[in-house]
Amino acid sequence: MQDASATSVRPTGLSLDRAAGLRVAIIGAGFSGIAAAYYLKRANLTNFLILERSSAAGGTWHDNSYPGAEVDVPCHLYSFTFNQNDWTQRYSSQADVKRYLDKTIDEFDLRAHLRCDATVVSAEWSDETKLYKVAFADGRIAEFEAVICCVGIFSVPLIPREIDVASYPGVVCHTSPWNKDVRFEGMRVGVVGTGSSAVQIVAEAAKVARSVTVFQRSANWVVPKRNRTFTAAQQARYRKAWQYRFKWLKEYLRYERIKFMNPDRLGSRTNVRMQAIAENYLKRSLAGRGDLLVKLTPDHPIGAKRAVASDDYYAALQKPNVVVAPAVKRVDADGVCDAEGRRHHLDVLVLATGFRTADYLSKLRISGRDGVDLHETWHGEPAAFLGTCVPGFPNFFMLYGPNSNSGTLVLMLEAQARFAVDSLAEMARSNASTVEVKASVFEKFNRWVQKKLEGSVYATTRNYYQASSGRVVTQWPFTATRFWWMCRTQRRSAMKIS
Repeated sequence: MQDASATSVRPTGLSLDRAAGLRVAIIGAGFSGIAAAYYLKRANLTNFLILERSSAAGGTWHDNSYPGAEVDVPCHLYSFTFNQNDWTQRYSSQADVKRYLDKTIDEFDLRAHLRCDATVVSAEWSDETKLYKVAFADGRIAEFEAVICCVGIFSVPLIPREIDVASYPGVVCHTSPWNKDVRFEGMRVGVVGTGSSAVQIVAEAAKVARSVTVFQRSANWVVPKRNRTFTAAQQARYRKAWQYRFKWLKEYLRYERIKFMNPDRLGSRTNVRMQAIAENYLKRSLAGRGDLLVKLTPDHPIGAKRAVASDDYYAALQKPNVVVAPAVKRVDADGVCDAEGRRHHLDVLVLATGFRTADYLSKLRISGRDGVDLHETWHGEPAAFLGTCVPGFPNFFMLYGPNSNSGTLVLMLEAQARFAVDSLAEMARSNASTVEVKASVFEKFNRWVQKKLEGSVYATTRNYYQASSGRVVTQWPFTATRFWWMCRTQRRSAMKIS
C-alpha cells in the first residue's frame, strides 16, 4: 500500500527544487527503477525523477517486444512484493509484464516523476558542492544529491564483430530494441543465436515464415518450461491477497531449495539431476532425428551457460521449414556466410546475440571523489558491495549491479532498493551530505563472493557471466534469502555517513 504520508512532487523538465528535499535521480524505468521509486516515496523522499532513455517505461520489458517474448520465472515470483497482479498463466508474455509495470507506476502515482526520452550519458560528483552533475544526450544538465542507477545487465545489445549491420542488404535487427515493423509471414528468416530470445523467436517464426535458418555457434541445454494457463478458478483464488502471497511463497521456496543445494557446483546432487533432466528432454524430444541430436547436444555442463526453458523449441526445429546451420562467419554486403562457407539468402536477419552483460554501465561515465572514473576503478572487473555500492562514489547506488544476478531477481532488487533508500534516509536525518560503503567492507565482501565462485560451473566455459579476464562478475552464488538478510542487517555497519 502506498505510504499516505508521502506527498507527490510534480516537477517540470529535468530540474528539481533543492528546497523540496534531497534530490535523487533514478536512471532507468524497469523493475529496478520502479522499486527504487516506490521505496523512496514510502520513505517520504519524494523529490526524485525517473530518467528513462526509451519512449516509455518498462526497461527490458518495453524494449524486448519481439514475437514470443516471455518471462522464464513464474509470474507470481516475478512480481513486486508490494503489488500483486491478475496473471493469466504461469509464465507471462512480454505484453503482460509490461502492462503490470505500467499498472504499478500508476497505482503508486509514480508517473509524475517519470521522464522518458531522457538518455543519461554521465554523472559527475563534485567534492566541492557534494552534488552529482547529470548530463543527457541532448546536452541538458541537471544536479542531484544522489543517483540510483537501474540500467541492469540487459540494456546494451551485443553485436558480434563479424556482423556488419551497415552493409547488409536485407532487413537486420537485434531483439532489443525490437523493430515492430519486422514481419515473418512468408519470409526467409535467419536467427543468429541459441539463447532464450532466439529460442522464443524461432518457435514463433516457424509457424508463419517461408523458412527459418538458425545459425548456431554452440548448442544450449534446454529444459521443459511446462507453461500453463490458469483456470478461472485459479485466477479467482489468486486475486485474494493471502492466496497470492501463498503462491509467491511456494514458488520462492522452490527456487531457494534448489539454490541451497548448490546447482552451480559440478557433481552436486542438484547439478547432476538438472543435467539428467536436460539430457532426457533432448533425447525424448529428438527421438528419430539423430542428425539434430548430434547438432543440439551441448559441449558444456548444464549451468555453465544459462539453460533455456522452452516447451516448443525442439518441436519447431523439426518442422520442414526450419534448418540448423553452422555459426555465422560474416555478414556483409553479399549476405550471410556461415562457418562452412555457404551463403544464405534471407529476407530478415534477427540478431538474438544477447547483451554486453559483464560490461556494467558501459554506456555511462560515472565519476566519484577526486574525479575518479568508475570504469577505471574496476579495471574491467566490475565489483560492488551487495551489487549496490562502490567506495569512492558517495551517494551512488546500483540495482542489479555486479554479482547480483539470480533467479529470484525481483525480491533481490527490492532488497537493494531498500538498502539504497534507507542509506539516503539516514543521511538526510543526520543532516549529512554523503553516504558510501567502507573500502574494507567492500573488499572483504568481494573476496568472499569470488571464493565461493571459484570452481563453480560458471567458470568452466566462456559465457555472459564473465568479464574478459574470466572473473565471474554477474552471478550471486548464494540464496536470495541470504542476500535479502545481508541487505537488511549489514547496512549500518557497512556504510559511513559524513
